[in-house]
Amino acid sequence: MDLNSIRYKGDLEDITDLYEDYDIKQIIDSHEEILKEHNSFRDNLLANSVRLTSVISPRIFKIINLVKNEFEIKEKIEFFSLNDLNYNALAFKLQNNISIVFTSALLENFSDEEILFVLGHELGHILFDHNRLLLLYNPTKSTTTFLPILAEKKFLRWQKKAEISCDRTGLIACKNYKTAVQALLKISYGLTEKNLNFNLPELMKQLDDLSASDYLSELSRVSHPILPVRLKALELFNNSTIFNLKGRIKPLNLRKEVDALVDLTSFYPRKKDKEMMMKFIAAAGVKLLAQDKEIRLEEIKSLVQILAEVFTDEPEKEILYNSSEVEKQLHKTVRYLKNKGSDSDRYYSLHFLTVIALADGQFSQTEKKLLFKYADLLGFTQEDAMNVVWQTLQQNGINIDVKLNEIAENVKKHYAKLNKNSLKKEN
Repeated sequence: MDLNSIRYKGDLEDITDLYEDYDIKQIIDSHEEILKEHNSFRDNLLANSVRLTSVISPRIFKIINLVKNEFEIKEKIEFFSLNDLNYNALAFKLQNNISIVFTSALLENFSDEEILFVLGHELGHILFDHNRLLLLYNPTKSTTTFLPILAEKKFLRWQKKAEISCDRTGLIACKNYKTAVQALLKISYGLTEKNLNFNLPELMKQLDDLSASDYLSELSRVSHPILPVRLKALELFNNSTIFNLKGRIKPLNLRKEVDALVDLTSFYPRKKDKEMMMKFIAAAGVKLLAQDKEIRLEEIKSLVQILAEVFTDEPEKEILYNSSEVEKQLHKTVRYLKNKGSDSDRYYSLHFLTVIALADGQFSQTEKKLLFKYADLLGFTQEDAMNVVWQTLQQNGINIDVKLNEIAENVKKHYAKLNKNSLKKEN
């Protein structure tokens, strides 16, 4: 079986980017070494759950073998049942041992075919090597992951894409779309066909009602796509030529349609006020940092970080490089914010621009002049604008030590010159 043809391409691309751009292998390898020495999770399972062997549970052992044969899995699989009233399952792999954990409620209330779907889904995470990336989570919870902000955002987007890949392996394991849907409905809503008449168009209406709400953006931080998205993505795969020889959806169109579904829960302003605020800050921020004779990285990073933390998963797409486009966007957005934006929109627009101006530890006269020009265009009086700047300074302070940077730069230049001279002598 060609797993690469089954896998959602967005899943693989995001993993590749994380490995290449952020060198996450080092973090993952370190954590795996620790787990080899302290495999407390498996020990906990052995102490507090039942391991379902061929003798203890012939039913489950038969299901495991069906899925192992389907995906040609050679490694040993241990199957545990944990006493829990929730419907849930997880899989992890340590060295060559795969462990699958199902709650007792799921095993007692799911049909054999539904368990096939869930098992196929969980093993998909192993087959696609997803579980290794979960070691990037920070167990102390002081931060979500060990990654910087842009990498963390990509990681959170990737997790949703990973679920779509594994829903596909679940469907391949159970071989029936209706069964897969029933399993997902039970896990997500706790409802069966007794109380829920499955109708995908009707369920998708929930997504339509959410589409204009910024709450949809908040879902960008959760690990799983919302159920209507998963069900629609699975329906598309079920009707594709990859899964079904009589399918009508070609691989390229499948990719496009699933991409559009995934984008529905991306972090991006749904309301026009917030979108215009983001685009104003992007354009005005670029103009502001260009005021200095020497554009400092601190200011650029401050602009990108504000866009990433407050507005969008992909801040790089909001940065403009053409001066005429910057002016056009400024004119459009500042007029909108002045006439239709709220006081809060205007306040935070000026606040974020002040943060950018202060990011390099200096507040030059040219930056100040431009900042107050924007304040005037937004409808601030000089006094109100000064209050915003002062409050921002009180909240944020000056985080960059200009003198320290100057000393560091001198040391860098000195030793760079020494290294250059020593290379000349060696040659």
